[in-house]
Amino acid sequence: MLAIDHIQIAIPKGNEDECRAFGGDLVGLREIPKPEALQARGGLWFALAGSELHLGVEEPFAPAKKAHPGFRSNDITALAARFETAGQDMVWDTAIKGRQRFFANDPFGNRLEFLQEETSQ
Repeated sequence: MLAIDHIQIAIPKGNEDECRAFGGDLVGLREIPKPEALQARGGLWFALAGSELHLGVEEPFAPAKKAHPGFRSNDITALAARFETAGQDMVWDTAIKGRQRFFANDPFGNRLEFLQEETSQ
């Protein structure tokens, strides 16, 4: 059996502060230290439940428009409200029964999905 250790998303050089604002402040992720041997490469890492999100510098940079990670949320309504308050564009999608989900782009145009499984009442 395999599991996800980490996901890496490309970012443009020198944009770590913008990543912190989006990933940390808006999405609510906790930044974790990169290993010292990798710090000179730029980028930053965030903790996920049971895995990590690595934001790595890529030059030349090109955003991922179709390929995307899907981030599971335990409160999609609150997360969506934060996006709306911040003026962040998002698109709700109802194509998959039993999931509330929306798509949004990070500040650099990378496609991201946020979802929550619907619970039976």
